[in-house]
Amino acid sequence: MLPAKADSLRIALNRVTFGARDTDVALAQASGWTAWLEDQLAPPAGDDSSVTSHLNTQIMHIEYAASNPAQTNGTWAAVNEDRGLNYLNAATPILWNLASKAGVTVAFNERTRIRQELAAATWIRNTHSRYQLREFMVDFWHNHFNIGKNENELATALLPVYDRTAIRPFAFGNFRAMLEANATSSSMMLYLDNWVSNATTPNENYAREIMELHTLGGTSYLGTVDPTTVPLGYNGVAVGFTDGDIVQASRALSGWTVQAGQRFGGVTLPSTGEFTFNPPQHNTQAKTLLGLNIATAVNDMNQGRMLLNMLAYHPATASFVVGKLARRIFGDTPPQAVIDRGVKAWLANQVAPDQIARVLRAMLLDGSEVSTAPVDKVRRPYERILALFRTTDIIVNASPSMTTLLDALNDGLFAWQAPNGRPDTNAYWLATGATVATWNQLFQLLSNTAIVTALSAQTPQTARGSATGVVEYWVGRMVGASLSSTAMNALVADQATSSGVTAAFMGNNSTTIENAHRRLVSLIATTEEFTLR
Repeated sequence: MLPAKADSLRIALNRVTFGARDTDVALAQASGWTAWLEDQLAPPAGDDSSVTSHLNTQIMHIEYAASNPAQTNGTWAAVNEDRGLNYLNAATPILWNLASKAGVTVAFNERTRIRQELAAATWIRNTHSRYQLREFMVDFWHNHFNIGKNENELATALLPVYDRTAIRPFAFGNFRAMLEANATSSSMMLYLDNWVSNATTPNENYAREIMELHTLGGTSYLGTVDPTTVPLGYNGVAVGFTDGDIVQASRALSGWTVQAGQRFGGVTLPSTGEFTFNPPQHNTQAKTLLGLNIATAVNDMNQGRMLLNMLAYHPATASFVVGKLARRIFGDTPPQAVIDRGVKAWLANQVAPDQIARVLRAMLLDGSEVSTAPVDKVRRPYERILALFRTTDIIVNASPSMTTLLDALNDGLFAWQAPNGRPDTNAYWLATGATVATWNQLFQLLSNTAIVTALSAQTPQTARGSATGVVEYWVGRMVGASLSSTAMNALVADQATSSGVTAAFMGNNSTTIENAHRRLVSLIATTEEFTLR
């Protein structure tokens, strides 16, 4: 008999992972919640060894014809091969050279391949990594510092570097350091146009977004008011930002650019795709920014770094980012006590190298909400698929299809085009169209050749003899508690038919048995209880 409610540890684990497995619950029970969380907050610098080994064995097919000089301007040879994830750890100049020459000396397929490899690696990491909290936070930060595909093909091509240098190392680190890693990322510079910002025409796009989306938040935007009338707060910095501050910020950040062969002030930069500060591109006319005079800090990157300091250490940034993180973990209306503890820890540890880890401790250890607050956070389509994979011990291999698999649902990896990142509200992901499409994916995905299942072997002998037994076993594995009586009765009735697992076992055909299991776990994944985490 299944319990009516999931174990408190399973509830806590589901909030900060891509799906709590029975083995995760057992490990947390053996060590305790605090020890489990501390282990998660101390991952190795790179992937855990099992994920590294798995990634090293991955291959994906790539095939394209040779160029036809009569039809194209480019020249390249035909390719038809199975290839490892060779671009995943490639340096910026290699990816830049490949992407910038796409259609000239390199087939467009090679540029597409870069994102395919990163997407495949992300599916694998999110499914199989032991350090689920890091994967959860990497997903959060990628959405917070969103870079969408197709806005700039070169920015997209450099996403593997962005992922491994500007996001992953800072998942539990210092926000100020992460902010500068993003501000000096070639992908971000290209995506939000700061690379073209120069002394005569500073570009305001990144200047606005770094304040509105990355730090202070939209509620701190004060519009067209005179900046000198805005009250000052922490460390003499204005309590909010105006259009005038955006102009000043664009000047402060001008000259932060990408080596793309451009020429300014008699200086021609190389074409490597690497970030650089180019003095001839820097506008030196920035005066008062967010209430502080930065006119004297005109050398090198000083003005831009002063801006990053003001933004990273601003109380509004603490409230904005911690609030987003609380909603990511708890749902649309997170406990205020959790937010208050997180903000307090954020502000108290602003220069700590593990600032974000300390914030997570305050939110997840200094109160019981993580295991006791109502379970009402909706899994978006990507999360629901990952939870299906994890709770059924499915093995995920690399496939080009993972690149665009959920794009139509606005939940594809690195696919949300606007800089604001995808929505994180229940209403958005519960829309009828998204729900039905997600159900279809849950049923179709397990037939993908990149997905390796051995579900039938996992069903114990004691559960094989009855529809009730097999349903309770898999619901217990995937949810940890009984579904509603309506849902349980419907599943049992379904499994009692010729399409059910018990009938398949009686037929003793291994393919039929496995397919019946795939159908059952997909049905469970469509239930309300599985949808919530």
